[in-house]
Amino acid sequence: MSTPTRPRPVPADARPPRDALTGRVVLAGASAWVAVAHYFVVLVVVRSAWTTPYSVLSNTISDLGAAGCGEHRGRDVCSPWHVAANVSWVATGACLLLGALLLRPVLARGAAGRAGLALIGVAGVGELVVGLSPEDVSAAHVPAAAVAIVGGLAGLLTLGAALARTPGLRGLGVLGVGFGALGATALVLGATVVPERFVGLAERLAAYPILVWAVVAGATVLVRAHAARSRERGVELLPEGGGPHEA
Repeated sequence: MSTPTRPRPVPADARPPRDALTGRVVLAGASAWVAVAHYFVVLVVVRSAWTTPYSVLSNTISDLGAAGCGEHRGRDVCSPWHVAANVSWVATGACLLLGALLLRPVLARGAAGRAGLALIGVAGVGELVVGLSPEDVSAAHVPAAAVAIVGGLAGLLTLGAALARTPGLRGLGVLGVGFGALGATALVLGATVVPERFVGLAERLAAYPILVWAVVAGATVLVRAHAARSRERGVELLPEGGGPHEA
């Protein structure tokens, strides 16, 4: 008779610490990532102020932050509320960096998790520099945007792969890998075969998955933290015997 095989225990470093979800530092990091959602609202508002045609297919995201009016790389650019766009990008970069630092107790599972969070933090720095360096003002804009997108996608793929092996966070990890693959594909195609009239769409498909995933990840941590606190309150309310007394 063969001896039944026991399930392999999950390594301790692959599981989030029991009390990590309810810590103030982690909650602050999760809130920072959720706050990245403001990025999309601001872009819609800034775009609404344009007096010249703006196309999500051909105009880049950076066109919304251009400081002057005129032709830029073959595109007619004039963004009256460019300051709002640039401030939003600085805030978005700061939120990404802050979340990457503060969410380590929950998301930095193993070497791959730590590396993925570090890459997302680097992407946050790149995004911050993008906001400080409008495309028509500073030569630092394009390298910073490259750091933000390439670093963010690399972080998404690396962190997603780590979380896909983490109990309770597998769905978030699979989503990260999927979003990272989508963004990387769009980035490669945009740099090689996509015609100029679709450069804006390719950029969005490369950049947006990073930000959307960060919002989803932050919201996931907040929801799990709320559930953990609810369970703790439930345990505190139990009678001293550990369960309801029978009559």
